Amino acid sequence: MRSSIQDGANYAKESATSYIELSSKVYSLFLDTLTSLTGRRLQYWKSVWEVSSRPYQLTEVDGTVRDGFDRASQILDLTVNELKTDGQNAAEFFEKLLSHTTRFQDVAMKAFRSVLNTSISNLDYVEETTQRQLNGLTKQLDEAEHRAGAAASTK
Repeated sequence: MRSSIQDGANYAKESATSYIELSSKVYSLFLDTLTSLTGRRLQYWKSVWEVSSRPYQLTEVDGTVRDGFDRASQILDLTVNELKTDGQNAAEFFEKLLSHTTRFQDVAMKAFRSVLNTSISNLDYVEETTQRQLNGLTKQLDEAEHRAGAAASTK
């Protein structure tokens, strides 16, 4: 019984450690993703600003229109590349998050099993102790009855 309780306590400690470790990994995942996203957004808007704030080289209308379309094309390319990168990074993020979620479920299920096993072990111990006490009480009652019967027959 003592071993079972100790095993349960050890497993609870291991489960808590695993849970804390997984929580730390998920926190790091969110933080890394947010940091990466923020850095990419800043770089994207910096690139858009550089393209749109460049001075026009030509003063004629035809050249200015062509330069405007070139700038729009560059900004469109930047935007497409940024959206593509966002999609890839989102897929990677959710894949990692799903992996961690699966591990959380495994740890929780193992902890639940451990609690149930410890509870069953505790109930078995209570049952055994109760049975021993009942057997002892029955034996004492039988002895008292036997002594009372012997005392009555000697009178």
